[in-house]
Amino acid sequence: MSQTFDKMNETILIPSEDKGPEAPISNFELISTGVGITTLSVLGTVGNMISLLVLSRPQMHSSINCSLQGLAIFDTGVLVCALVMLGLTTLGKVVHWLRFYTWVVFPFIVPVIYPIALIAQTGSVWMTVIVTVERYVAVCHPLQARSIFTYKRSRFYIIIVTTFAVCYNIPRFWEIQRREILDPVTNSTVYNIQPSTFRENKLYFEIYYIWMYLLMMYFIPLFTLVILNTFIWRTVKQANRYRQKLSLRQQKEISLATMLLCVVVVFLICNVTAFIVNILEYFDVYWGSLANLSNLLVTLNSSVNFIIYCIYGHKFKQTLFLIFCKQKLQRTQTFTSGTDRSVWIRFQSTRRRQSHLHDTNIGRIEETVGL
Repeated sequence: MSQTFDKMNETILIPSEDKGPEAPISNFELISTGVGITTLSVLGTVGNMISLLVLSRPQMHSSINCSLQGLAIFDTGVLVCALVMLGLTTLGKVVHWLRFYTWVVFPFIVPVIYPIALIAQTGSVWMTVIVTVERYVAVCHPLQARSIFTYKRSRFYIIIVTTFAVCYNIPRFWEIQRREILDPVTNSTVYNIQPSTFRENKLYFEIYYIWMYLLMMYFIPLFTLVILNTFIWRTVKQANRYRQKLSLRQQKEISLATMLLCVVVVFLICNVTAFIVNILEYFDVYWGSLANLSNLLVTLNSSVNFIIYCIYGHKFKQTLFLIFCKQKLQRTQTFTSGTDRSVWIRFQSTRRRQSHLHDTNIGRIEETVGL
């Protein structure tokens, strides 16, 4: 993720301050933010829930799957917040039955949803880093992998990431405020969301809001991801040359590394635009269409992992099939077993009848010969 979530709110907070509560929206914003983010958030949440269900199965018990569960939880938080903060709010500007949510409900919940969104975003970024580190150790240093990354330690790493995400984003709870204003057109009270005095402090804005965010959410994680995945890619490339000489476990590790390499590549692609948006923000440059695109890509990144697991995760697909097709298979097997049993009974009954007829005919022949 990226500071796109800050920009998500900028898209709502700042323009509402400048244009008023009934400001029109562009077609691109309606399609990308209203329709696109809403659709991706709903579908992505369903996909992440299914991923959690599959990854939590006993046969999927491993350190990497534990980390992927943590990633799915944070990504779900990102998607829910994107839906609440962006998708429904944008649709409420054009859909009549959502107007109450946009202009009345949203101003009251955004001071809480905003920091929660950034907590989920921070957790998603650093869980991606944890997953990458785990794969790097497993592929490049397999002898140390079992001691460094165990299921129990993976749970501990999730707790560390969660604690860091919460502590780092505590100041976000005081960044925005709700203000009542009088709408001269309707002569009624409306609510305006705007940056607080705390957020507008120049020192806080430059150090925490800009540079610390870029450092914690971009420079450190992205640099780590690029370096580690470069080593992973080289190892995978070399291993594929000698794949026949690899053990079954090594082949599974390479396949899993390839799948997670795709996850990280999607992560990097989807966050490049958000990185540019945040750099431009430092120079007081705001490009609305680019911000909307970055919001859409960040939402896409949090919703696409389920598809990647289904494409590259052989064991994931097997477990998914067993979960959702087990009852159907059991019913089919029961029907097949019952059918086979009835055929066998009919076969035995036919054999007995044929045997009885054969014995009867022999008796009659013997009687005839005796006469």
